Amino acid sequence: MHLHRPPTALALLSLLAAGTVEASSADAFFEPLPVVLSASRLAQPLQDSPGAVTVIDADLIAATGYRELARVLRLVPGFQVGQERGNLQWVTYHGLGMDSPMQIQLLVDGRASLTPSFTASAERALPGDIERIEVVRGSNSAAYGSNAFLGIVNIITDDASRHPGTRLKLATGAPGIRDASLRHAVQSGPLSVRIGAHHEEDEGFADLYDGRRTDVLNLRADLQVGEHDALALNAGVAESTHELGYAGSIFDIAAQREGRDTNRSLHLRWRHGPEDDAIRVSAYWSRQSRDDLWRYDSAANSRTLANAFPERLRGTVGNSATFVQHNLEIERRERVDEATRLMWGAEWKRIEHDSPFWYHERRNHARDEHRLFANLELRTGTAFLWNAGGMLEQLQGDEARLAPRVFLNWQAAPRITWRIGHSRAWRQPDLFERNVDIRITDDKGELVQRRQYPNPDLRPQRIDASEIGFLGVFGDSRSTLDVRLFRERIEDLIVRNAVPSDWPIEGKLPEAISRGLGSTRWENHSGRVQLNGIETQLHLKPWRGTEFLLAHSLIDRDVDDPRIRRNVAPYTASLSWLQRAGAWRSLLSVLRMGPIDAGFSYVPGFDYTVPSYTTVDWSVSRSLRLFDMAVELRLTGINLLGRHQELANRPLQAQPEFAGRPANEVSRQAWLALETTF
Repeated sequence: MHLHRPPTALALLSLLAAGTVEASSADAFFEPLPVVLSASRLAQPLQDSPGAVTVIDADLIAATGYRELARVLRLVPGFQVGQERGNLQWVTYHGLGMDSPMQIQLLVDGRASLTPSFTASAERALPGDIERIEVVRGSNSAAYGSNAFLGIVNIITDDASRHPGTRLKLATGAPGIRDASLRHAVQSGPLSVRIGAHHEEDEGFADLYDGRRTDVLNLRADLQVGEHDALALNAGVAESTHELGYAGSIFDIAAQREGRDTNRSLHLRWRHGPEDDAIRVSAYWSRQSRDDLWRYDSAANSRTLANAFPERLRGTVGNSATFVQHNLEIERRERVDEATRLMWGAEWKRIEHDSPFWYHERRNHARDEHRLFANLELRTGTAFLWNAGGMLEQLQGDEARLAPRVFLNWQAAPRITWRIGHSRAWRQPDLFERNVDIRITDDKGELVQRRQYPNPDLRPQRIDASEIGFLGVFGDSRSTLDVRLFRERIEDLIVRNAVPSDWPIEGKLPEAISRGLGSTRWENHSGRVQLNGIETQLHLKPWRGTEFLLAHSLIDRDVDDPRIRRNVAPYTASLSWLQRAGAWRSLLSVLRMGPIDAGFSYVPGFDYTVPSYTTVDWSVSRSLRLFDMAVELRLTGINLLGRHQELANRPLQAQPEFAGRPANEVSRQAWLALETTF
């Protein structure tokens, strides 16, 4: 992509907008755009939000038939999503995901998840409980802090009173898919309670050791106390077992094994006052434990390299860890006058890590975080709306930093909105990046290799983001077009680098093997990282019962380091066709991903780009009544065009037997689901 394209696109949009405003002025056909909360923490119609927001409602989530919410994000412009295996998702916005993506803040009902992972079962909301997903495309640290560096995904669940009764859902398919969920909701006066249980099981993708079993129990209670007070309680417990590793990995450094996650969470919210003049208090606690240990052996799977060792080395390694989060937040929303609204608040958060393998010298690390935030919405005249806000964030051991944002929205016509804005944001290094100290030892407790070094001098990375946006509704509300032109300049990007070659070799590994395996630490990239691009989201309703959804992005990667440039796919696209015909409903999606250097772990001198791919997903359902109950039958298939690679395991991919071909490929999955309510 070249930088001269965006002005051309703007000119075309201007002509389209001008023609449409003149041709279609009948406001009777205008349907209001969705009201969103996630961009500024104020309830705003989509055309008033400070930035581009994609709303995925419950109907679209159900129509996909997806078992994984992360897969839904493939339908959002700019999102680059992949799977290394069936039980592991890699979700980024504009790439730059490195080993574990940290640029997107995942929220569930406004609370920040313990880890920005879309597979952590404690943070999972059951698909049937979701009202909508709001995706803010672009930096939103001004509202939600450092992990919202490139945007947020806010999963908003239903109030317990919305769907009283019982819902049962069963699914079976291949390979080894066996799901069951049961939800029951009751209401008694001002109190509504919903409890849900969910079991999920499958054997993953073909030829991979990636099966999983997950059990989740969720509770939601809502209590209306008088006219202006409301309490909401969310509680969840989850346990998950997942298969990991690969057969034949050298030295069993990625040996096949079973990992286990145990998760607990509790979230209490209180609201006092109406929406525009409310005080909100939120208290949240969560704990996630991971049990993931295995044995390495210097004689395993490489006879040639095994002969280089003066003695056989064996020991235990792993990723076992415990993460705890405490969070307390207060927020005030008030309407100052007819043209002005104000939101302000404060947050305290404490994060604790405990891992004997990740943190060799001191296994416990903790950090307190303090935040002050505000957003002012000011309407000047009938056509212009300003949003100005920011967050002052201070993390334990670091100086306070301000993340400001300002946007101007111009409603050129009742259905046409232009927006322009700029923001600055910071992403603080997390506890792992700054303190990780992985040392491989043998059964005698002697050092074999230092795998990762800590970096106490690691600095926050900074982004300066500018955008011009267009939102238009055309053809009697049958078509919606959202275009975002952006420039994102990042300084001090946090990357994983090899330690300098003149560092002394530590441990019992032969020097040649130690340098071949490599030692790393997280460092700040001092060079240029700038992403310029255009995103398009088009929703068409050409005739009754038919909808088309297009999501497309082009990114010009102005980056001086080829390794970082390859970590961003130059394009992504999805085209979905939703068709309703009587009791039948079908959704067919074609997904396209550009080439990207996406993967896990590190191998010195090894570069690998996952090839571009196209895949197709399809889901078709039939509604009927059976024994006086509403029943839906749904057949869903993913990856229908066959096997392809989405995410690489670099140590495995670097092995000689995988030269010129992908080491791990995703494959087709298909399942039949039955859902009934009574």
